[in-house]
Amino acid sequence: MARRKWIRIALLAGALALFALPAAAAQPRILLVQSYDPSLPWTVQCELGIRSVLPESVQLDIVYLDTKRKMPPEYRANVDEALARFQQTLPDLVMLGDDNALRILGPTIAETGVPVVYFGINNNPRSYFKALPPNVVGVIERIPLFHWIRLLTGVVPDARNILVLMDDSPTAKAIFDSNFMGRQSVAFDGRTVRCALIGQWARWRETVLADGYEFIVMPIYHALTDGNGEHVDYGTVVAWTSEHSTAPVFATQDYAVGDRGVAGALAVVGEEHGAIAGRLAVGILRGESIADLSTQDDQKGRLFFNRTQLNRFGLVLPPDLAERAVFR
Repeated sequence: MARRKWIRIALLAGALALFALPAAAAQPRILLVQSYDPSLPWTVQCELGIRSVLPESVQLDIVYLDTKRKMPPEYRANVDEALARFQQTLPDLVMLGDDNALRILGPTIAETGVPVVYFGINNNPRSYFKALPPNVVGVIERIPLFHWIRLLTGVVPDARNILVLMDDSPTAKAIFDSNFMGRQSVAFDGRTVRCALIGQWARWRETVLADGYEFIVMPIYHALTDGNGEHVDYGTVVAWTSEHSTAPVFATQDYAVGDRGVAGALAVVGEEHGAIAGRLAVGILRGESIADLSTQDDQKGRLFFNRTQLNRFGLVLPPDLAERAVFR
């Protein structure tokens, strides 16, 4: 507790020093803290989107917390690095990518008064603060899960039992809470949709092999660990699940779709999402008041399908979906 108080005092002092500098003393500086690792396609896409709208004069510093591949004691050093970078660089604005960064760092950084722009948030941002600070705004990433399932019942019309399969990370729990309201299964359009939150790779495989579902949707699968507590590579999870499932598998990431991947995805595109957040940041750096900006909800989504996987299960897309789909 004492250490946390010291950090907050130090950060506040740094922020006050920052605002005491003349406006033209340096180029605008943004600290971007990503929840995940630099190799995750979503992370790469969001960064590309952010960079695409930032003026060349803006300096962008990035720290990766790597909270999907590492357990809390292991990624603590990355959190400390992010806080140290904040103090060292005195950024004009901080961008926090995805729920873990906002949950872990949002309250501490917001307390300094430095503007914060979040993105990739699946939970309600207010849940990470006692009250949402006036210097915090951002973009919520929200794929309407049951809308996606309804679309998929047009692709798999005989489906009566559907499984939503996720890891047990905070992001997955947020999706579960907002969609299932604490229930393990729900009746939906005359069908039964069951949700399973699983953190262990062995149990994940057992669940996939158990069968009994007409299709599986796996929105979040990035934090699985094996029997030794080691992280299971994202690509391995996608490829194994697709290969061994007797039912078609769908996701909510475009990069999961492919010949050795899932059959389809309704996905928020990272580059577009990052660009929305980047434009919010640019507006704040140019003097726009956060009070005049509103939280944005990025839930349009884009359809992606793979013909090899569709053919494998004898699936034919309804014409309206086929016209809108990107094939991979």
